[in-house]
Amino acid sequence: MKSIYTKFKGLYKDGRPIDFLATWRKAFEKASEREVNLFQKMYSDSWFTYNTPQMSLTAEGIMGKYRLRFMATLIGDESPTPQRRSDGFDIWTKEIPRVGHKFPMTARTYRKLMEVYENPRISEVQKVREIEKTLRADLQDAYLGCKDVMDFIALMAFSNWGVAQFKPEINNPGGREYEVDYQMDEARKLVSAYNWSDANIKSGKISPILILAAICNSLRQEGIEPGEILMSQDLYYWLRMNESTRLLVHGEDKKAQTVRISEFNDLLKENEIPDITVITRRMGLDKDGKRSALEPWNHNFICIKPAGVVGEIQPSIEDSELMEEDNVEYMNAGSGIRIAKWRTGESTGQVAAEYTQGSGRLLPIITDINAIVCMQVRGLEEKTIPADANGNARAWCTKAEYDGISSLQEG
Repeated sequence: MKSIYTKFKGLYKDGRPIDFLATWRKAFEKASEREVNLFQKMYSDSWFTYNTPQMSLTAEGIMGKYRLRFMATLIGDESPTPQRRSDGFDIWTKEIPRVGHKFPMTARTYRKLMEVYENPRISEVQKVREIEKTLRADLQDAYLGCKDVMDFIALMAFSNWGVAQFKPEINNPGGREYEVDYQMDEARKLVSAYNWSDANIKSGKISPILILAAICNSLRQEGIEPGEILMSQDLYYWLRMNESTRLLVHGEDKKAQTVRISEFNDLLKENEIPDITVITRRMGLDKDGKRSALEPWNHNFICIKPAGVVGEIQPSIEDSELMEEDNVEYMNAGSGIRIAKWRTGESTGQVAAEYTQGSGRLLPIITDINAIVCMQVRGLEEKTIPADANGNARAWCTKAEYDGISSLQEG
């Protein structure tokens, strides 16, 4: 392919002539060999390991091993990225979904790069830096955008009772409906009897620290060691600063004082509660040419999970790796993600541009789903939960029991 990045002849780095695409191809290869992230690290990199891309891996095989259920997909097999098929769901119900997007570099941007390249007043080091920065930005966005989907699925499932959903009108514009249900055990889907709020703290209905301690203790009795608690920034701040926490840390006479982070961490440790991981992840969403931000994490939920890795991400080999096109430049970027670059222009009847595409067939598999607790603590209808077998009041119950109480009250 005659990439525009082959046009910048005569530029040198460390005394050697630069082939920008070849340089980045080697960078991706070295990163893959060392199993490191070339760009920024994501939540999914900490919680999942990446398997070797498989020639074929169907949902049926995963379902038998990890108890997954699927619906539809993100991108159609024969459709150009990022367009999707418009026919039925049945073709994709048994395959790992394909994710991808592409970015055009127009002739206008190329003119600006040429101005930099041909300007005699700019040093060679500056020229290399500016041209490589533009190339890096497209490669980075193409690559990380695919990994964003892995983070999105994991974070949504961890804050939605083990279910991740994509809907065109909400979080998958121009795409398809898609759902992964990790079939979390009903015993791990919990609902608080009361909203975690200042009013319920003051009335003595809840004590969040004691609730967390009790749930963690219950998990340990089952042989499961809780390793971290996931929650939103606003919920974390409230948990650290609410009246109940201040009372536990400072006592009655000094409960008006704020709780420092070190004091809060000591409180968690004393109650055998694991560290809290604050989820601040946002994804950019491009809908009808307008950019917006979307949070995959539901602020009304907390998640208690084992420390570190709880699953695998299984890639499948992309079609383009099996059937490469002569006029397309390819790079394997690691983690099962493939970068493609090609040109359009008069010969194709399109606007002159060079496209950078990132795509892959990827699916996170939560192998430890039955060791993870997902609990709704806000945004719920408060209900009276029946006492336990010993007559003790309960501050939470399972989602199934909660739904049953709702039905009884409505009746």
